[in-house]
Amino acid sequence: MKKIAYILLVLLILSFSLISCVANVNEDADVVNSTVKVLLTDRPVSEVDSLWVYIKDFTYTYETIDGETVTSTPISIEKEYDILSLAGTETTLFNFEIPENSTLVNLKMTVKDATVTIAGEDHSVILMKSDILIPNVDINIGEGGELVLDFDVVRSLHQMGNNDIYKLSPVLKPTFRRGNANDLYLVKGNITDNSTPVSKAIVTISDDSTLLRITFSDKNGNFHLGKYKNGNYTINVYTNINLPDEDVDLDFSLYTPDATKIITIDNSDLDLNIDISKQN
Repeated sequence: MKKIAYILLVLLILSFSLISCVANVNEDADVVNSTVKVLLTDRPVSEVDSLWVYIKDFTYTYETIDGETVTSTPISIEKEYDILSLAGTETTLFNFEIPENSTLVNLKMTVKDATVTIAGEDHSVILMKSDILIPNVDINIGEGGELVLDFDVVRSLHQMGNNDIYKLSPVLKPTFRRGNANDLYLVKGNITDNSTPVSKAIVTISDDSTLLRITFSDKNGNFHLGKYKNGNYTINVYTNINLPDEDVDLDFSLYTPDATKIITIDNSDLDLNIDISKQN
């Protein structure tokens, strides 16, 4: 008997939840489903007050263990989100079901409009493309889990020359957490400057060789970096990163962090307090 993987798309939002379901893509009563939850997270720029993006829909393509390639019909979202508010909690966008042990091939998000607010002033944003394809996902979903989409604002939003003209070419990075995984632990915390909360600090987490995630602190200095396996990691905090120019990617090696903290995950969640005034 075939099995179906149940996939849940989740948006990380600061203050509310949104959940919608998608019909089973296989109506065969002999097919068993597995579930995957998909999360959208944030990677902001400290000078940006808000970035509103209107998400129209999602589609996904998967390949079954029999080699069949299937593309879904568009899954309607039709909602505007402030990407910079995507921090701290998990909000479901939608869920869907595909045959167990299928491989996700690609994902596509369609956006219709975007507006950025910088220093209290609103600016229209030029969309470089409305269909945002995430190719070569190549994730075997097994019996289900969580698919996390990092929305990299730092590498998505660019200023065109010295003008107040901005363009958006969304960069989304997928990672996967299996539904039955019990070896992942949450890393979160608070950024302060001599006991004063630091808002919009950019916070990164890396292992020995890879930058794993970028997030930012909210108005109370709180940040959320997701879940990770046991091991040693490096957390860097930046308050001095500028919006990159047109066609220029962000290189963190050009910046000196305001604070660096080495952490060890050892079978438990971590709740950190990082005071940048004590790191200089």
